[in-house]
Amino acid sequence: MELLSVRNASKTYTLIQGWQGKRRISALKNVSLTIEPGRCLGLVGESGSGKSTLGRVILGLEQLDAGEVWFQGKDIARSKGKELKALRRDLQVVFQDSFSAVNPQLKAGEIIAEPINNYLHSSVAETKRRVAQLLETVGLTAADAEKYPHQFSGGQLQRIAIARAIALHPKLIVLDEPVASLDMTIQAQILDLLLFLKQEFNLGYLFISHDLAAVTLISDALAVMYEGTIVEHLDEIHRIHELQHPYSVRLMTSRLPAHPRDRRFLSDDTVAQPYIS
Repeated sequence: MELLSVRNASKTYTLIQGWQGKRRISALKNVSLTIEPGRCLGLVGESGSGKSTLGRVILGLEQLDAGEVWFQGKDIARSKGKELKALRRDLQVVFQDSFSAVNPQLKAGEIIAEPINNYLHSSVAETKRRVAQLLETVGLTAADAEKYPHQFSGGQLQRIAIARAIALHPKLIVLDEPVASLDMTIQAQILDLLLFLKQEFNLGYLFISHDLAAVTLISDALAVMYEGTIVEHLDEIHRIHELQHPYSVRLMTSRLPAHPRDRRFLSDDTVAQPYIS
């Protein structure tokens, strides 16, 4: 059974621009995708393409104008009460900005313990043991539970956000640009951690990014998003060089090679060429 199924999702925003009046922007246009258990779908596209909007729709933070989001065989929009709470337990998120994703007044241990307290109602001792275990799983120490967010680096704080996300053993995690704000060395460490957790706990991921190198490393499948639509999809990431849509080709070409002699130039004809499926 599919873990996640997005079916013909559409979302439009209305912008008020002073004397110019209102303007409607289509963030999502009939978007459909699926994610199977234990697999990672990489969702790539430039800023403003609708990637994060889709992530928020899947999480239930935004309501669709049309279409459906099914998670573990249930329509999220129609789920209520205990059923919705159970779905939310199995669907977690890691945001790009780890600093704004946590309460600066809480210690790291309290941040990680929040979902445990909300769902498991464990004893204080058991919660403390579980938090220490989670901190060690993501590469920190049990002593870090007593520190506040401002005492951590960006990479360390992202590890805390990941520990919180896996605290309830979810089935799917939406990773919204989780390494975009980190330097290259820390990016590699966080990606390695995410890969380890995916294999260890059989996690499904929606990995949202504009970084094809990161997506290629962690993803099993790939979807390319442009102006609110999925313009191309690959079931296997190793086929990434088979991308044909002009926008996909532009994304591929924008990657910096390991050596300048390997760089490629995209001709104007390629950019302007219409795509015919």
